[in-house]
Amino acid sequence: MPHEADIPEIRQIFLSATAQDCRTYREAVRDFIHDNIEQAKVFLQENWAEGGQFVEDVCKRKVDECDAYMGLFGYRYGWIPPNRQYSITELEFRWAVDRWGPGEAPIFVLRPIPGSEADQHLRDQADVIHAKQPVAEAAADRAAQQQFLARVDQWAGSGIILAPYRNQLQLVGKALSCIKDWNQELLRRAPRERFQAPGDINRDELGRIGRKTQIDALQDALNALRDRRSERAAAFLIHGPANHGQPEFVEFLRNWDDEWDDMDICYGQPTEPDSAESLICWACSQLGEPLLGEPTIDALAGLLATRLAGRSVVLILRTVGREANRLALFQQRFWQPLHDALASRCAGWKGRLYCFIADHAPLAEPPPAGFRTDDIAADDVDYRQILALPPLGQIAAHEVCNWLKALRKRAGVRLDEDECYAIANYATTTGGNPPDVYYYLNLHGFWSRAR
Repeated sequence: MPHEADIPEIRQIFLSATAQDCRTYREAVRDFIHDNIEQAKVFLQENWAEGGQFVEDVCKRKVDECDAYMGLFGYRYGWIPPNRQYSITELEFRWAVDRWGPGEAPIFVLRPIPGSEADQHLRDQADVIHAKQPVAEAAADRAAQQQFLARVDQWAGSGIILAPYRNQLQLVGKALSCIKDWNQELLRRAPRERFQAPGDINRDELGRIGRKTQIDALQDALNALRDRRSERAAAFLIHGPANHGQPEFVEFLRNWDDEWDDMDICYGQPTEPDSAESLICWACSQLGEPLLGEPTIDALAGLLATRLAGRSVVLILRTVGREANRLALFQQRFWQPLHDALASRCAGWKGRLYCFIADHAPLAEPPPAGFRTDDIAADDVDYRQILALPPLGQIAAHEVCNWLKALRKRAGVRLDEDECYAIANYATTTGGNPPDVYYYLNLHGFWSRAR
């Protein structure tokens, strides 16, 4: 049942800072907030670093779990994770900006006033660490930090709370004020949220039913792509009449563990699905490195080039757009320019880019320019085109039955032959329209009984 949610006041704060040079100040902020706000918890790296896990994954999860982000920036850029363009500190900032968006958000940036006691302290601490590094490495770190701070200053103009301070006492006082003032404003607004429960059968399981033709065609196309060593990217179209199971098939692709082993999966849709710029911002955000500047194909290609050097990436869009010319817009303004930009950077890559777009209408016959429907695994495929999978269609009783029989290995569902046929016939009594089949399968209730 829907219920009233708690007021989302700040209780957990992600404090981002380079550890060694900012150690004294970040620990002072933590202790002062803990002493003055009973319910508050400030997370530093040593609180959430977990053995055996990737640092990036743990950091991003903590940013997503916390109620606020606080950036304490000095004069070191810090460690850059493998296959990344930015340091872990800048990534944390970008993740926070992406999570809460522009304008008013629980993002607080603490910066020393130039020439102040705090400014000199942080410079001195950074110099100590830079002195231990090779000269070129130290210079590169200083330059990268200046560029990062310039990006922070530019973004701060769109609503981030920027708190300048002169010394440690001012720092802890302003950090505390940021949290208290924010909570008081939230208490006055008292927002409410509502939640709904999901259905019984997982949508990715429903997306398998009756889709052997599409899955086999896709598998053949992927194998053909991998045989062409010089090709590093391909895009595929999922299409069919409206309400023919596009959302469920997309969910299946998202969770296709047999195929996407150890790859970065990016799933969802941009705010404005017909806009190439919105799509670029969405893709960068999904890849964990949100843009702060102009959304350009070149910016996305640069990010992908860094990532694909070490692993493959899968982009899955729930919809290609709403405009009448949405397919042409995607192919001409996004995919073809991106493919060309990636081709100029592909030397030495280990990974590939796989892009999937879903359209909730049948593809025109003949297909528009830039789309291919026949023999998408052939040697003459031009990967600047969008490769269209066979259209999604009705679901027959024997296809439901085959799916039910396969569930024993995959999901632990045990059904005898007679029950499989009974459920399959029941699910297709009103025809094979996918939403009806899914509805009757859930209505039957076998999933919860058989597991």
